[in-house]
Amino acid sequence: MKALQLLDIAIAPDLHELTKHGTPIFPCAGYDEDPGMYLVGNIPWHWHEEMEVVLALEGDTRVLCGETEYLLHEGEAIFVNSNVLHKLKRAQKNTPCRINSLLFMPELVASFPQSIIQQRYIAPLVRCSTLSDVVLRSDVPWQAEAIRRFQAAFEAFTSDRYGYEIHVQVELMQMLLLILENLQDRVCDTELVQNKDAVRIKQMLGYIHAHYAEPLTVSQISAASAISESECYRCFRKVLDTSPIDYLLQYRIRAAAGLLSTTDMSVSDICFATGFNSPSYFAKVFRQELLVSPRSYRATHQKAESGAKHRN
Repeated sequence: MKALQLLDIAIAPDLHELTKHGTPIFPCAGYDEDPGMYLVGNIPWHWHEEMEVVLALEGDTRVLCGETEYLLHEGEAIFVNSNVLHKLKRAQKNTPCRINSLLFMPELVASFPQSIIQQRYIAPLVRCSTLSDVVLRSDVPWQAEAIRRFQAAFEAFTSDRYGYEIHVQVELMQMLLLILENLQDRVCDTELVQNKDAVRIKQMLGYIHAHYAEPLTVSQISAASAISESECYRCFRKVLDTSPIDYLLQYRIRAAAGLLSTTDMSVSDICFATGFNSPSYFAKVFRQELLVSPRSYRATHQKAESGAKHRN
């Protein structure tokens, strides 16, 4: 199968990713991409039911999981558990990087529903808040072996050889077995208790995503989670390492970038449709975020989109 480079992902107001990965009979998808190629230069905050493994293939990649930020150097990887809020971006905005990733439903590695593997290992792992993410470094022997298992799974996924689905499943199971064997003291049998700040962030981001085209204040954003403005600022800074207004601006720019690349709306109309009240301010913020003007962005991305359609 072919590994893909996406340019955007569909995200619900609660940050649940709506993009489908794989098929019902083989719930696994592979990606070979540069996060900097996405609409606003990063893979935005999202979560999904699939487990995900990301390998830094070229250059350095930053992976943010909830309140923690990791820097992956070439050859290093990270396991991101099911339902964990995360974001990926280049380590330096102007320096390309390349990642390989596999997203797969836990059922793929659970043998069959209600199996002993599902009950004893996979279900507790999915529920375990202390294993929401695991960084894999090449200088730790068992982690290096886990990376090799992922690489074998990715190679099998992108090959056309007979039985590649079996190879993918087996290698991913071996990779998870290494993680579970070496971190079994961190696996808990209790239900995952969602972090209070993460719940609040999902509520406030849902409000921003639903109302970003309207004039918004921090007071309105904080009210979505029934907290004070100061608590709102603290929560955004702790979980997302940004302010509510900066996040709002970035989300508006992302929405504007999508309209620029997929519609014929004028730049002024897009400015007002995405919550900006001044075309000059819109152009200034857009250039600060994406390093190009709205018109240049449109010319580049509509040309790229047209070329992709032509190749297909």
